[in-house]
Amino acid sequence: MYSRSFESSQNLQESQSVMATILQNLPKECSLTKIEYEGPRIALHTNKPQFLLENNKILSNIVGQIKKRIVLRIDESIRIDEREVQKVAEKHVPQESGITDILFDPALGEATIFVRKISEIMKDEKIANNIILESGWKISFNKTPKSMVTIKNINKIIRNASEYRIQFYKRIGEKIFREKLDPNIEANLTSLGGFAEIGRSSMILSTNESNVLLDCGMNLYTKDPLSRFPRFDSTGIKLSEIDAVLLTHAHFDHTGFLPMLFKYGYDGPVYCTEPTSYLMYVLYREYIKRYGSDAHYTDKEFEKIFSHLIHLNYNIVTDVAPDIKVTFYNAGHVLGSASFHLHLGNGDHNFVYTGDIKFGKSSYLENAVWNYPRVETLLIEGTNGGREDSYLSREDAQERLIEEINKVIRNQKLVLMPSQLIGTSQELLITLDMLIKQKKIKKCKLYIDKLVTEINSIHEFNFEFLNRELQQSIISNDYNPFRSRNITSISDINTQELDPGIIIYPSSMFSCIYSNDYLKKVSADPGNLIIFTTKPTGVTLGKEIVDGQRKFSLNDEDFEIKCTIETMYTFNSHSDFNQLNAYISRLRPKLRKILVNHGEKSKVQNFSGYSSKVHNISTQYLQNQEAIKFL
Repeated sequence: MYSRSFESSQNLQESQSVMATILQNLPKECSLTKIEYEGPRIALHTNKPQFLLENNKILSNIVGQIKKRIVLRIDESIRIDEREVQKVAEKHVPQESGITDILFDPALGEATIFVRKISEIMKDEKIANNIILESGWKISFNKTPKSMVTIKNINKIIRNASEYRIQFYKRIGEKIFREKLDPNIEANLTSLGGFAEIGRSSMILSTNESNVLLDCGMNLYTKDPLSRFPRFDSTGIKLSEIDAVLLTHAHFDHTGFLPMLFKYGYDGPVYCTEPTSYLMYVLYREYIKRYGSDAHYTDKEFEKIFSHLIHLNYNIVTDVAPDIKVTFYNAGHVLGSASFHLHLGNGDHNFVYTGDIKFGKSSYLENAVWNYPRVETLLIEGTNGGREDSYLSREDAQERLIEEINKVIRNQKLVLMPSQLIGTSQELLITLDMLIKQKKIKKCKLYIDKLVTEINSIHEFNFEFLNRELQQSIISNDYNPFRSRNITSISDINTQELDPGIIIYPSSMFSCIYSNDYLKKVSADPGNLIIFTTKPTGVTLGKEIVDGQRKFSLNDEDFEIKCTIETMYTFNSHSDFNQLNAYISRLRPKLRKILVNHGEKSKVQNFSGYSSKVHNISTQYLQNQEAIKFL
């Protein structure tokens, strides 16, 4: 006999209808033990694991009828002890694959087995199925990355919160799947930050049923609190009245305020891709290391987020409120970055928020998705919205990069490339390693900070989010750029002797704690070279250098930049002016309106005017604390 968790009187009738449809379509031998909400999904628990493995078609038919996401779970009563899973796994996993770790999520009954070589396991689904049948745990495999630190830290947090998460998922499911209070739909968007500026990206999508927060960033490049944080004070909405938070990607200007949201009253779900959660964990930890007692939250406060996370994959429609569905699509910006397709009401309005996008060639990610089924309103970033932001083609930029680097390496000197920790660092590392491998760049060392090594490990762990070519080469062990022999980790830039080579330093604006040390190491020698691949903004050291300043006084010490400075913005993780326009041109649905955000005021002004004329679509940019009505 099964039990159910559809208890709310308000949605009891709908729940009974959904449950009846599920039961009518399930064979008696499925041995269903309970049906309950699991956040935006309905979880079916069975004590027959073989049913989990054999009935994908039946489940697809049910999903088609009830229009809800379904997940199959193995009843916890038949799960074996975690310590015994290792023995079962060793029986079925080929010895040459090399099991290194097994991490468990008791709340979901899932276990991830980490192996050194994954190619043979991915070819034979019987390996995982046999372990599932013998253990009662839902099994997945992953390739062991170079560092497991972040992965294990997050696993520890979610394990300790297992009981809380089970109840949390039920509570959120009851809110999502309740009956609508009003058959009509009203919807508007209110800008809280990141409009006509870069930093603190955040906005509220409100309907007469729900409030969904899109991104929740912080601007670290200003001391003015009114410019540093999203302007929640302008909405009239309490933090406890927000139903869900959706994150496009991990960068701090899109996620940095989220721990404060929880600190001051929010306790709902946070939806993002899996890579985004791991990457933002590192950013929160490093923020606290850097600011210490001046940080706006503690480790304990930001860790609370991770017991409220719900991971979404690309291309899957998910209910996040009674009247809002979202589908994540690859944005091409950084690992796990997503654009949101938001379906309001019963198809009354379709709104796409691109987030930060890269609609152009990348060495490690697929191009941003553009072929949406329907879009009435598009909100697109305008970071490079000025006509002057038309950069060299990838091919021409690469030729120039090869030429400039080879000049320096031939003279036994150093190239310093300041870059974003997440995104540009990996783009440059993979591009440069491939060019060295192809002998287009003279053989030299690629120096990276140990923090980049940790971020690279998250890319290894989430290799399915990389482009297809790189996925296959990592799976087959043919080529793994994150383990290249050309890479050397920097332990201490002040004392370490460096051979001729390229330093990838994870601070695109020279604003991090060791920026002065790296700059001094390279800038005093006229034979060295600094290449900026991301355009610095704000009041930063990087911006001053790009603008032409060469003499500085830092920490009561005067120094002069004598080396050459170059800019090659083609390699940054944002679309340039031409790519943004190409993206709009490629959209198949007929747009009614385009909104522009995430760019300096002059950039979004220019792009809005240009778009209205060239694309013949009404385009506007909002200021912060403005609202626009969709319905």
